[in-house]
Amino acid sequence: MVLRLSCLASVAFATLSWGAPAFAQETQPTPSPAPPSPTPSNQTVRTTTVAQPVAQDNEVILKADQFQENSDTSVITASGNVEIRVGPRMMKADRVIYDRTTETVRAQGHVQITDESGQVQFADEIEADQDFRNGFATRFSARMGGKNGQQQGIVTASSAVRTDGVRNSLEQVIFTNCPICEETGTDPTWALRARRATLDQNDQMISYQDAVLELAGIPVLYVPWFAHPDPNSERRSGLLIPDIGVSSRLGAFYEQPYLFVISPSEDLVVAPMLSTNVKPLVKLDYRHRFFSGLIEAQGSFTHEQDFDSDGNKFGDDTWRSHLYASGRFDINKDWQWGFGVESQTDDLYDHRYDIDGENELRGLIASQPRQLLTQLYTTAQQPDFYFEAGTFLFQGLRATDIDSQIPTVAPALFAQKVFDFGAGGQIAANFNAVGLFRNDVATLPNGQLSLNSARATVSAEYGSQTVFGPGLVFEPFASGRGDVYRIDAGGAAGPQDLSRFLGVAGGQISYPLISRSAGMDIIVEPIMMAAYGTPDANNPIIPNEDSLVFEADETNLFKPSAVTNYDLWEGGARAAVGVNATAQVGKDFEFSALVGRRWREQADPSFNKLSNLSQENSDYVAAVKADLAKVVEVGARFRMNDDLSVNRVDVNAGVNFWRIRGDARYFKVSETPSGAPDEGINWNGSFAVDDHWAAVVRQSRNIAQNEDIRLSLGVRYQDECSYFLIAYERSGGRDRTLGPSEAIRFTFALTGLGGGADGGRF
Repeated sequence: MVLRLSCLASVAFATLSWGAPAFAQETQPTPSPAPPSPTPSNQTVRTTTVAQPVAQDNEVILKADQFQENSDTSVITASGNVEIRVGPRMMKADRVIYDRTTETVRAQGHVQITDESGQVQFADEIEADQDFRNGFATRFSARMGGKNGQQQGIVTASSAVRTDGVRNSLEQVIFTNCPICEETGTDPTWALRARRATLDQNDQMISYQDAVLELAGIPVLYVPWFAHPDPNSERRSGLLIPDIGVSSRLGAFYEQPYLFVISPSEDLVVAPMLSTNVKPLVKLDYRHRFFSGLIEAQGSFTHEQDFDSDGNKFGDDTWRSHLYASGRFDINKDWQWGFGVESQTDDLYDHRYDIDGENELRGLIASQPRQLLTQLYTTAQQPDFYFEAGTFLFQGLRATDIDSQIPTVAPALFAQKVFDFGAGGQIAANFNAVGLFRNDVATLPNGQLSLNSARATVSAEYGSQTVFGPGLVFEPFASGRGDVYRIDAGGAAGPQDLSRFLGVAGGQISYPLISRSAGMDIIVEPIMMAAYGTPDANNPIIPNEDSLVFEADETNLFKPSAVTNYDLWEGGARAAVGVNATAQVGKDFEFSALVGRRWREQADPSFNKLSNLSQENSDYVAAVKADLAKVVEVGARFRMNDDLSVNRVDVNAGVNFWRIRGDARYFKVSETPSGAPDEGINWNGSFAVDDHWAAVVRQSRNIAQNEDIRLSLGVRYQDECSYFLIAYERSGGRDRTLGPSEAIRFTFALTGLGGGADGGRF
């Protein structure tokens, strides 16, 4: 027998069942005001769309074009557009025969059953007992699932037998999650064909015997037995999508994740990775959602030696591991607390095993590249109040890092209370404190020595806005601040205490000029800021711990102080002048630009050249952005000196046009903290060959050193029910024993066989 799948839309999975409970025990004719004279027992009674209450106690409604009852055989036959409704369940057929003697029901011709969840099953013929708990169907098919946005599956069988009310046995089975159109004669992207399958609704599992996986109608894999969760079921434990490939470091490798569903709010993924060059690695991914918060943790471990980019081993054979974890919990509606953990046994452990996640935010603040951060924190927020407190531990992964010289932050505190006086402006009262502690004296980038230091700061800031005259906007501001330090540089003199009192006052004035015309709005806004602050406040005894890397650019051009942290202070008189312009063309095109410069009363040797505040005049800073109908978006930031030579350029672009998707970032700086120039590009994109096939590329390139940090080239296929990607990857970075390496990875996912891309995790 040839099985054919109907052309059904793809949506998601559900339970294989034959829809209605108790069928009628008795059948009563429809009452009429004037009963007719008795008729022969085999007479046919014709009706049109008239409800025939088969069993009023169970609220079973039967509709048909014709009814026939044979009192001798106790057989009731309904034919022509037969419809049986039992509550929310319904069965349609060309003909239904009910035998009171054997208490069986037979439905014939275009049988369609819809259950209370909306799932639909089809058959040429169904024979079942009176309550539809058990029975037999021929040429059976069903759409399964469709809940909570899941993909819908399609199953067909030459026959289906239901026993014990929960067990369904199918013969000559085909299952797929792909949309199938019989008219086109095309095969689904993938299908699972089996000699026999069993669905046990108690276990909520579908098991197959002699199963063959077909891709585009071509058999590619045979297994004597296979099973996956019933798509109607909740999250289930089982295998997830594997990671397969070959690498110059690891050799051929296979990583197979397995999901353990511990509870509805808790799960664990265990992913052992086997490779030919090194010993097995086990990855763990744990998640637990609580009423008030969530814990997430990713880790791995192995027992192995160090190895280089070619898989050559050296050093001790010992336990090696990593752990990235975070948690966040609500104390009440205003207060939260949380933690973040980042740790690994070896500086290059994550690079050796291609472990991602180093730069993710896991708490109050994010770590710097190649630096791990463990933190414990609490926060509170109300409309006019904010508070945060945290403790931070760092682990350096760079070759030059010495952990004993990296400070432990314990604690860091910040609190702000805002007082709003309406038209009179706002006052923000702030408190900040921090303690830094090291095991060894460290030499800071500016040459200062530091062992331990602590600071407490109290400040108040005032600001308001007034519009006057022809539309001038005036924003006066003022702030006052007091710092108290305790500093230990590790010398014989021991700790020193000092304090300073700082203040700044000034104002900003702007004049927005607006021009409106048909299809275009233009706004040009000249802006000027002037302020005066406490001069000569940068004491060389105070170590610069929090303002080592900052830059005066277009984001802080008009701020009273371009320094956002505490250890450095921008004193004396300063001014900034610039122009901000925006053009809106229709609804789809927008252009904006800002250019300006900052002046200072005198140079301050406390600021380095990279800060753009070391001289009396800053470089020109500018930013431009263009949004072209969401098809192309381009933004650029510049920093130029007096002769307009570029000291820094940073360009971001994105495109979504025709078959092209991608984004890119290009940067170039004339000098880095090390004194050398730097230039690089990061970009990724895809070109769609058709609706399913695409070429993909991703590259991070250090142009200054003429080498790729990372390069990935691949081919991707994606449709409603499957995802395939094969990619070549090259890592060109060099760090101690690790140099360039290459890998080929293959990723595939077939939706419906145990869940989607996330494996059905919550």
